[in-house]
Amino acid sequence: MKTVMLIVVGVIGTILFLGLIAYAVGATLPVDHIVSVTGTVAAPPAKVFAVITDVADGPTWRPEVKSVQVLPKDKSRDAWIEDMGSGTTMKFIAITTAPPGPNGKGDRKVETKDPDYGGSWDFELSPGPSPGTTTLKITEEGYIMKSYVRFLMAYVLGPTHNLDVYMKELQADVAK
Repeated sequence: MKTVMLIVVGVIGTILFLGLIAYAVGATLPVDHIVSVTGTVAAPPAKVFAVITDVADGPTWRPEVKSVQVLPKDKSRDAWIEDMGSGTTMKFIAITTAPPGPNGKGDRKVETKDPDYGGSWDFELSPGPSPGTTTLKITEEGYIMKSYVRFLMAYVLGPTHNLDVYMKELQADVAK
């Protein structure tokens, strides 16, 4: 029985020690960050823009979004709340919305502000490398206040994790 107790205490101590290291390392990382990803989407810019801006439809192609509440426009700008499940919600507002013009270039910039994390996502669309495709660059300018979350994003998930997931889900949705 004594050996089992020592093993349990050792495991708990190790977990606490590793948590302390993650917290300390995360505390040394900057609060602010800028990351971006670029990908090719197998649809023309107008269709990609339509999918990105139809936030109410997000839960049909973004599994992490459980529901969306579209809010009244804020000074003619789109606003909405995404429910991520487990009581986590994120409120967004579209800062700029410029549909693709004749040259195929368009832009959509959204932001969210929370005491713990937030920032903006800028979606830059341009004609892709082949007809009927879009090159999409998503740039995140954000902040993460909690040091252990900074550690997770930097060393466990990767700094572009959220952007990578969004890009893959968008590519899969338009390919249907």
